[in-house]
Amino acid sequence: MKIIRYVTGPIQVNTYLAYDEAAKKAFMVDPGGYAAEITKKIEELGLTLEYIVLTHGHGDHIGGVHGFQQDFPGVKVVAHQEEREMLMNGNLNSSVEMFGKPVTVDADLWVRDRETLQVGDMELTFFHTPGHTKGGMSIYVKGHVFSGDTLFRFSIGRTDFYGGDFKILINSIKDALFTLPDDTVVLPGHMDITTIGDEKRGNPFV
Repeated sequence: MKIIRYVTGPIQVNTYLAYDEAAKKAFMVDPGGYAAEITKKIEELGLTLEYIVLTHGHGDHIGGVHGFQQDFPGVKVVAHQEEREMLMNGNLNSSVEMFGKPVTVDADLWVRDRETLQVGDMELTFFHTPGHTKGGMSIYVKGHVFSGDTLFRFSIGRTDFYGGDFKILINSIKDALFTLPDDTVVLPGHMDITTIGDEKRGNPFV
């Protein structure tokens, strides 16, 4: 698995392109804004973008979905089933205040906790990690976890938005993410990468 990180959208979201180099199959995580350089890279590498996976439904993480759907008409959007309300409401997902207009997304695949999805030789496991939003999820694949806005490097996601709950967020981190091996690389929705072990030892919120 190869992973390329881009920073997109109005609030500097980490957008990840992950791909199986041999099978030429790829998935994208959290396109906060449309970036032509990502499309160019996918085309240069000869990849098939199979899925856009959303860790949660806030506007800063979904702003680029429609642009990439136009570039790759066959791509399917994946989100947790508990995030439907957020994704379908431009006021709840804050896209109106971010973009001046509502941005809504209807997923092609609504997944549940611990469901899996195969992309080339990459098996994605979806962990329901609510607390930042009701349907927030993290995606584990090959020693890496895309944590969205649940867990950051020595920090955590905000819980003062609609659907947020501090206690639930902490439980999500402890009961789901901290069950992963210590050497698991954490790829968050904002800021720098970290590891599960480092967060167990040094995250002041947990």
